[in-house]
Parts: sequence; C-alpha cells; structure tokens
Amino acid sequence: MKKKKMSNIGDHFVELRRRLLYMVIFFILSFLCIYPFNNFFFETITGYLNNFTSIQLIAVEVASPFIVPLKLSAYLAAMASMPFWLYQVLKYMSPGLYPNEKSIIFTRAIFGAILFFLGITFCFLVVLPNVLNFFQSVGPESITVSTDISNFLSFVLTILIGFGIAFQVPVFVNALILLNIIGKKKLKDYRGVVLVICFVFGMLFTPPDVISQFLMAVPMYLLFEIGIIFSNEKKEA
Repeated sequence: MKKKKMSNIGDHFVELRRRLLYMVIFFILSFLCIYPFNNFFFETITGYLNNFTSIQLIAVEVASPFIVPLKLSAYLAAMASMPFWLYQVLKYMSPGLYPNEKSIIFTRAIFGAILFFLGITFCFLVVLPNVLNFFQSVGPESITVSTDISNFLSFVLTILIGFGIAFQVPVFVNALILLNIIGKKKLKDYRGVVLVICFVFGMLFTPPDVISQFLMAVPMYLLFEIGIIFSNEKKEA
C-alpha cells in the first residue's frame, strides 16, 4: 500500500514536470515568434501612448537598447502564453476532478482567457492614456519629462498584466459558486471586504495615484458583482 502511494506521488511529479516542460516550450516558441517583430510592437505601444503624453524616452544604461527588446518580447510572450499555461494547469488537475467539475472549469478557462485579453485591451485603450495624461497635466508646463526606456516599458507592461489578472474575477467567483465552495449569500456578505481587496490590488498593480487605482478597483468590483449575478448555485440532488 505504501509502495503504491509512493508510486502515485512519483506519477504526479512526472506529470507536473511534463506540464511545466510544455509551458516552458510554448513560452520559448512564443518568444522566438515575437522577437523578430519587437520593434513593431514597441513602436505601436509607445506611438499610441505618445498621443497622450510628451514623455521623452531615453536609454540610461548602456545595455538598455539590447535589454529592452528582450524584456518586451518576454512580456508579450508571457501574455500570449497565459491561455496555454492555464490549460496545462487544468490538464494537470483534471484527473482528480469529476466529469461535471471538468466541464465547469474548462468552460470557465475559455472565458478567463477572453477576459484576460479584454482586461489588457481596456487598460491599453482607457486606463493608460488617462493615467499618463493625468501625470502630464499635474506638473508645470515648463518641465520636460524624460524617463528610462526600460522603466517606462516595465511600468506599462506591469499595469497591462495586472488588469488582465483583475478581469478574472467573474470567472473565479462563478467557479467558486458552481463548485459549491462558497454560496452567493456568503459572497454578498463579504462585499465590503471584497471592495477593500480590490483597492489593495489596485495599489499593488498601478502607480501611487488615486485615478489609476480607482480605474482598476471599480471595474474589478463591478466584475465581482457581475460574477455573482450570472452565477447559479448547484442544487442538491
């Protein structure tokens, strides 16, 4: 019995290693596909955002012109890999799930991938322009803002990924309710706590200003409410 248990643990580690290997390979392939076009992506991102700010991008470090394309390609490859990574995590978990639970989780995974990219799109088109415009408007007009290209890129991409994660809230809420982990009434009782968590999340993934935190926390909380509204508790047989 003990030998069989150890064998099962060993099988789990082998399967985990296999899934992690798939995830790494997919990331590397995504990186190799994106890297040749890194200049296009960089010009697209900075060109659009320059419409809302007059920040001058400079390379402070000697290696920045080399590191920045690698960093941009890595971030974009990670974004492109998110749905595949989620799929691999679910495939690893699936042997321990009932058929109905597999159906629930895999269906929500598809919506999660869609919402992830919707969150990135919302951030890029709505949040970042407003944040950059706010920073530009509060300072004296005589000041010319120059920032390191690497820091600017990290700033933009971190917020984008943060919004992608924040938009997973309705999927997470829906799965919790459908799997009977927590009921709708209980979630409603924790509304105040959830609102605080949303603002804390906004503080972690956005600049230290009220506007950007508000632009993340409010949609995140609204998505929480949407998740409750469109979720039905599984009835006992």
